[in-house]
Parts: sequence; structure tokens; C-alpha cells
Amino acid sequence: PIFFAFLKCPSFSSWFHKRMSRHEAEDMLKRVHEDGAFLVRESESHHDAYAISFRAEGKIKHCRIKMEGRLFTIGTAQFESLSELVSYYERHPLYRKMKLRYAINEEVLRMIGQAPDEESVYQPGAFVYQEPNPFNDSKVITVRAMYDYHAARDDELSFCKHAIITNVEKHDGGWWRGDYAGKSRLWFPSNYVEEIDVSEPSSKEEQPLGALQKGSIDISGCLLEQVHVAGARGEQPFRFRVVPTADNNVKAFEVAAESQMDAAEWIRSIEQAAQDLVTQEGRRRQQQRTLRIAMELSDLVVYCRSVPFDGEKMQGRYYEMSSFPENKVERFIGKKYASSFARYNFRQLSRIYPKGTRVDSSNYDPQGIWNCGSQLVALNYQTPDRPMQLNEGKFAVNGRCGYILQPDCMRDMMYDPMDLRSLRNMEPMTLTIRIIGARNLVKVGRGMPSPFVEVELSGQEIDSQNKYKTATKSDNGLNPMWNEDIVFDVNNPDLALVRFCVQDEDVFGEPNFLGQACFPLRSTRSGYRSITLRNAYSEELELATLLVHFDSRNAKGDDEDLYSSIQELRATITRLNSEMTDATLGQGKRENLSEELRATQTRLFEVQNDRQARHQARVTPGRSSTTSRSSQSQRSSRY
Repeated sequence: PIFFAFLKCPSFSSWFHKRMSRHEAEDMLKRVHEDGAFLVRESESHHDAYAISFRAEGKIKHCRIKMEGRLFTIGTAQFESLSELVSYYERHPLYRKMKLRYAINEEVLRMIGQAPDEESVYQPGAFVYQEPNPFNDSKVITVRAMYDYHAARDDELSFCKHAIITNVEKHDGGWWRGDYAGKSRLWFPSNYVEEIDVSEPSSKEEQPLGALQKGSIDISGCLLEQVHVAGARGEQPFRFRVVPTADNNVKAFEVAAESQMDAAEWIRSIEQAAQDLVTQEGRRRQQQRTLRIAMELSDLVVYCRSVPFDGEKMQGRYYEMSSFPENKVERFIGKKYASSFARYNFRQLSRIYPKGTRVDSSNYDPQGIWNCGSQLVALNYQTPDRPMQLNEGKFAVNGRCGYILQPDCMRDMMYDPMDLRSLRNMEPMTLTIRIIGARNLVKVGRGMPSPFVEVELSGQEIDSQNKYKTATKSDNGLNPMWNEDIVFDVNNPDLALVRFCVQDEDVFGEPNFLGQACFPLRSTRSGYRSITLRNAYSEELELATLLVHFDSRNAKGDDEDLYSSIQELRATITRLNSEMTDATLGQGKRENLSEELRATQTRLFEVQNDRQARHQARVTPGRSSTTSRSSQSQRSSRY
């Protein structure tokens, strides 16, 4: 990339060239056909001397820069550094009307280099080193108007575009004073004019009429209309009207010609000049954009091209990205479209953001959107709620750099986040967590907390139904002990997150947040673990920890028969719950379904306790069952 920055050390500047001869500089400038292209180089024949090579009036010219002590001298001007010299002549003409505009180096030539212009070099024997414009530090200057201005007060100056204002005095506050059209020492805005060098006469291109020219108008986009005038004596009947559209301050005016042929020639010339101006302006803007754009960065934009989402086609080009508000994406993460949306994210990027009605900066649950493969899920980071804590937990891996790989199951074209049968080569997991105890739990305000622990699993829809709550330990925030076991059956461990939330139960039975911790399931290891608790913003709480024991094993191991029974019972419970939501059910049918649901739940608890007893017998011989509190908490909080 090219940056127009002027550094103290010239050897690192984009316009400075060390050990470059005059002929080499001319070879580079021949390939840029714009006036204002320049470079600075060391002198060939003098030590501690430099030269600036530039293009002006279609020719390549050079000016010497001498070192006098610590100052750089060019003509009669002196500067503290080459950077200061270049910066000054970017704002003021260096030679006649030419200001420094384009810094030239090899990288710029590779990007915008043109065919060499051999006519821009002086013939051998010509004197190519020029004297710069005299350095004028006087406050009285001459300026040229860049726009039309109509006075709003009696002490202000009115002028048209390209008007020459003389005897200008600079004043602070953005207003200057000057003389124009027989009026003296009137005020005008300084941002409507530009300074010019009166030592050089105006070029024929800008002042074709010389002293007779009082101004000009912008003809780009103007309208030309022929005017028919009755043949009155003394009037020229061949006229046309010019209606400027680019400058609202200039009124339409009429031009008369000697013959109809002359009028038609005038109209053709004006239209051709306007077209040439548009072409030249487009070329100039394109060149400026090329100079400012880092092509390496520009080439990357193809991978995030923002396009509207087409729900009918669903699939687009791989380099296109679509954005969705949360209320729109909810449709695509349901059972009907989840698989199609997952295939969309398999090929393209999607960005999800909160809906505009969340004026309180609350957040939506990102888990279902992650399950469908969305790569950019935006949340309100200023809100310390459960979705943000899940987000911090999900991106805790990979050095917390903010980037994680999608699991292998999402890179399968048959993946459906709502169908477990699409999980090929995925082994379900049984996770047993023993909540042993905690320490140094501090509540807001006075008194000791009465803590309890909530443990939940967030992942694929069938896994996210699991949430457990321990008993409450009254008035013990120093070292509460629970020793309660919790069992999770996880069908898709790659997407699962385990979240611990420690709450304080107040005198009214309401929970109050004390601390939390969240981890990807694949990041946990079996054994005893001391978990550092965090506040709502996921910042570590000093000394507050939770002691737990993890035991991860294949769900289809020694207890495969019990695991299959548990999955069948859970599927039955899901079906019964769905049938009971039917509003057309009669009272008798609803009571039968309710009784069947209670029986199925009871059977599920018995099978779960049987599996847990087998596990405990293998781990600690002689211990036949889990604590009664564990069974009760599972029974009361799971369904």
C-alpha cells in the first residue's frame, strides 16, 4: 500500500530516492504524464546536496536543494527538513503554477505506469535545472476564486468563479479582505479561493481572453437550447441559450451568432468541451483512487461482498455475505429450514445482529444460530447476560483470539442441526459432574450468601434441555459443600457448552447472581477441577472457586442397553408433550396422555438411577447409589 506520509528520515519516505541519477529520475517521470509528479534524490556531484525532479507544463524539470548548516535551501526559501520542504510545496506552487501532487517510486509505477513520454525530456544541451518561484511570505497576496460567491452583507465581496482578487489580506476566522471589480477592501470567505503566483501571467488555457476575461462558468452538464427570435431590425436572430446545471448561482444566458451555421458550431464545441471535461475528470479520479488504494487489501474484499439474502435461491456465490436481524433468522433455524440454512453457511458467510427493538441492549440466545453454522453472530457486549457469557465460553479456546474452527460435523453437507441421524462418526457422551463445594462466595451488600449451583448444558436442541439445580446451603459463602452428582447424556459433544452459575437465595426465595463459569465440553478433562468463577462480565472473581469432578465416558459403553432405554423414554416424553399441546384434545384423551407422561417420567428416573448406581459401583466399590438429594433435584428440575 502507498501512504502519503512525510517522515523525518528521508530514506524511508515514499518520494525520496537514494543514489539516483538525473537520467534515472527522468526515466521514472516519463512514465507518469501528469503535472505535479515528483521525486527527491541525492545530488550526483555534490555532497550534502539534493535535487527535486518534477513534471510541469508537460516537461520534466529539476531544482537544486542545498544544505546550509542544518537547513535545506531551495531558491530563497529555507526549511528544517526535506519533509517540511515537500509539505510546503504541496500547498504552494514550486514552479510557476505547479504544486507537488504525486510522489513517484517503483511501486507506484508498477501500479499506474504509462508508456514513456519521450517529448517531456529537454534536448541535450538544454539547461534543465530551474529556479523555483520566489519565496513570498507577505500577508498581501493574490487569489483566484474557485466558486461563485454572492455577498450577503454590504461589506462583503461578490465574484464569479475564476475571478482574480488582488491585494488580499489574510485574517483569522476564515474571512479575508481584497479588491475586485472596482470595490476595495471587502470581506469574502477564504475557502472559496486559492492563492496564485502573480509573478507568472495566467496560462492561455485558463485565461484565453487575457485581461478581457472577467470570469468563467462551468459547462459540465449544461443544457443548450436554440432560441428563435423574430426578425427585428438590429437584432441577430441566430441565438442559443446556455442553462448551467452544475452551478445554481449562475443564471441562464443567451449567445448570439452571425449565422445559423456559426450557432450550430458553437453548440457542438460546447457539447464536445463538456464531454472532454467529464472524461478527463473521470480519468483523474480513477488515478487518485489508484494511488490511495492498497491493492492487496482491495483484493480481499471479494470474500465479504455484502448482498441481500435471497430466501428462494438460498445458495449464492461463495464470496458473498448476507446479514440477518435476529427476528428474520429465527425462521431459518427452525426445523423446517435449519438444514438448508446450515448448507448455506457451509458455502457462504452470514452475519446475525440484534433486532432494532432491543432498546435495552439485551441479547438473544446465540446457540441455535451457532448450531446452524453462522460465522458472525453479533451481540451487545455492554450487557452482562447469559448469551454474552455463553459467547465468552465458546471463544475461550484457541488462545481467546476470537477465531475457532467449526467442528467436523458442520463441514458435512448432510448435517442437519435438528436431526441426530445426520451426525455421522459422532459418538455420544455421558458426562457425570459431581458438585463438591465452593469457597469465598461474596454477595453484594452485607451478610453471608445462601448459595446453590445451577448446571446447564447448551448445545444441539436435544442436548440443551438439560439443566440441574443443587440444594441451597444457608448462610455459608465461605466453604459450602454439596457432594451432588449430575448426569448429562450429550448427543453432540462438539457443540456443547457447560455453564455453572452460582446463585444466592434471599429471604423471599429469589435468586441473586454470585458468579459463573462457562466452557466448551471438548475442553474439559476427567478428574477433579478447581473452577475459577467469574462475574457477569466474565472477569475473574478474586479467590472465588468451585470444586467439581468431571467423568466423561462413551454413552454406548458398558451401559449401552440403559442408554438406549433412556433415549427411547426421552423421545416418548417429547412426543407426549407435543400431543398435549393440541387444543382440540378432549378432556378424557388429555387425562390419558397426562397419566402416560407421568408413568414414562417415573420409568426414566428409575433407569437413570440404575445407570448411576452401576457407574458408582465401578468407580467406588461398596457405594451402591447416588445421594437421595441428587435424585430429587434431577426429578424436580429436569422436566
